[in-house]
Amino acid sequence: MSRDGSLWVLLPTGQRASGEWIDDTLRSRAEEQGLLDRLTQVADFPRQRVEIVRGPDAEGQVNENFYRRGWTDGLPIVAPTLARVNAMLRAGGAPRNSVLGEAEPLKGLVTVEKVAINAVMAGCEDGHMPIVLAAAQALLEPEFNLRGVQTTDENVTPLLILSGPIASALHMNSRFGALGPGWRANAAIGRAVRFIMHNLGGGWPAAVAFAGLGQPGRYTLCLAEDDEFNPWESLREEMGFSVKDSVLVVQRAESVVNVTGGLDELASVMASATSAFSRLHGGKVAVILAPFVARMLADEGRSKGDVRAYLHEHSRVSAAEFEKSWLRARLAGKQSWPGWVEEGVKRGSVPAVESPDDITVIVAGGDIPIPQCAYMPSWGFPACRIARKIELPQA
Repeated sequence: MSRDGSLWVLLPTGQRASGEWIDDTLRSRAEEQGLLDRLTQVADFPRQRVEIVRGPDAEGQVNENFYRRGWTDGLPIVAPTLARVNAMLRAGGAPRNSVLGEAEPLKGLVTVEKVAINAVMAGCEDGHMPIVLAAAQALLEPEFNLRGVQTTDENVTPLLILSGPIASALHMNSRFGALGPGWRANAAIGRAVRFIMHNLGGGWPAAVAFAGLGQPGRYTLCLAEDDEFNPWESLREEMGFSVKDSVLVVQRAESVVNVTGGLDELASVMASATSAFSRLHGGKVAVILAPFVARMLADEGRSKGDVRAYLHEHSRVSAAEFEKSWLRARLAGKQSWPGWVEEGVKRGSVPAVESPDDITVIVAGGDIPIPQCAYMPSWGFPACRIARKIELPQA
């Protein structure tokens, strides 16, 4: 804040390579959908990099302006001042003007500076910036299908899993309450990713994004794998990295389903809670095993591969039930299903996913003898499990 109480803030919204602001498109969409009674300042901002906000409550005014322009998730944000963004950029170690790509569907340019602005707004600490950058790069990979994620009527959201020693350094939670609330890293990093999708890709609810209900994970869905209580190889090692590396794994998740029990209960939930779209399009699903359950399985001599194989084999819905499902009946004769689904129908049951390798298994949660696990069904195409090694700036 300057001596006169004014704030110099950087704008989080996106410009296309042509120089157009995506907000002009969003204003038309918002008007069509009757959203302007709430978003009273859409596309009403100075068309420049920096805005000066003056007054005795400049921070509050930034919050009100950004909310009315459609740049927030409805919760208060941290004003992205020049000083705060510059500190975030230093921690990221990448040139501010570097262009990572275009965020679908409205194709706002994802620059390092724009990532930093949205990270500040989300409440990130400076040290979170390398994780947010890795996540932004993952969103832009073709296999993530950001356009589909942004525009579908399904309630899909990015799932961020941090595997590696940096998780503890950043105080990212992998134990009690790993899916929230209460830990800044989990909350803010996931929130920053949503802001990038929202402000650079234009994924505004009801204007561009038509997820029927949404879900709490669309605020943030971010956790760490627990190295200490994991009895098997880490997720990063499974994906070909060193145990000393820190790796962010990004998938898609439709929801989080709590499961109290072991493999049989998980398999049962997978059979019933897997979206028909997961079977139609394929995809990678995620299972979180409580440390108690993981240790029990390891003590029985089961490897992580054994766990995946068991869940795949037993997460089956009967062919009769599958044939009665809404999507199967709705698309009868109109849509071809994958060969593995049709083969399952012929054999009498259809698994949740095509292969055991389509099941991501991680260990997280409270370190007490309770079997509190979770299942996260997926959506969309192509199958998505993206790993990005965290690159820390040189000291």
